[in-house]
Amino acid sequence: MASENPNEPPGPYPTGQHIIPPPRPASPATAEYRLNHLMLRIKDPKKSLRFYNDCFGLHVVFIFNVGPWTIYYLGPRDVTISSLGTSKGLLELYHIPSDSSLSYTSGNDYTSNPSGIGFGHIGFTVPDVAEAIKHVESFGYEVIKPLGEAKEDQMAVPQEVVEGRAGAVDEGYKHVFRQLAFVRDPDGYWVELVPQVVKPPEIA
Repeated sequence: MASENPNEPPGPYPTGQHIIPPPRPASPATAEYRLNHLMLRIKDPKKSLRFYNDCFGLHVVFIFNVGPWTIYYLGPRDVTISSLGTSKGLLELYHIPSDSSLSYTSGNDYTSNPSGIGFGHIGFTVPDVAEAIKHVESFGYEVIKPLGEAKEDQMAVPQEVVEGRAGAVDEGYKHVFRQLAFVRDPDGYWVELVPQVVKPPEIA
């Protein structure tokens, strides 16, 4: 059944175009709801805190030892434990020692772990992607996708897309993708570096 909500227009959608529906109608039941945080399982708190705090400017809001695992709650520097409920951009890290022999998956690797597909990446907007890459590299972390490239095998998509059997990736998307970068965190999760302003294609 097609949605009658104009904020959820039915497809199919034309390739290479942003579909911008009108805002969703007001809902008193969810008026104060906001996306608050993401949770990642981590193997080494010291490495993960170095990555997210030193490379990306978050800070530890609180640490809570649950017994079987420890929670590290991260957020922007102006966030305190008393403002968590109304804050945005929070990251919750779970260190579970009993998982030591269990491999975590980033959710992007179709080739070696097809059962792990799911979670994709965390995204940070930054003033200058090239400078952010240099900053991350200075800490010794891996750049998965540098600036200026837009290869299908860098997009975390199935092999049929990489090989072109599912159709061509839109050139408009590739233009945007060239302005992004991806790095890998200590547990293999992908982190996207997004410019604060994405440049439109040049008009010939």
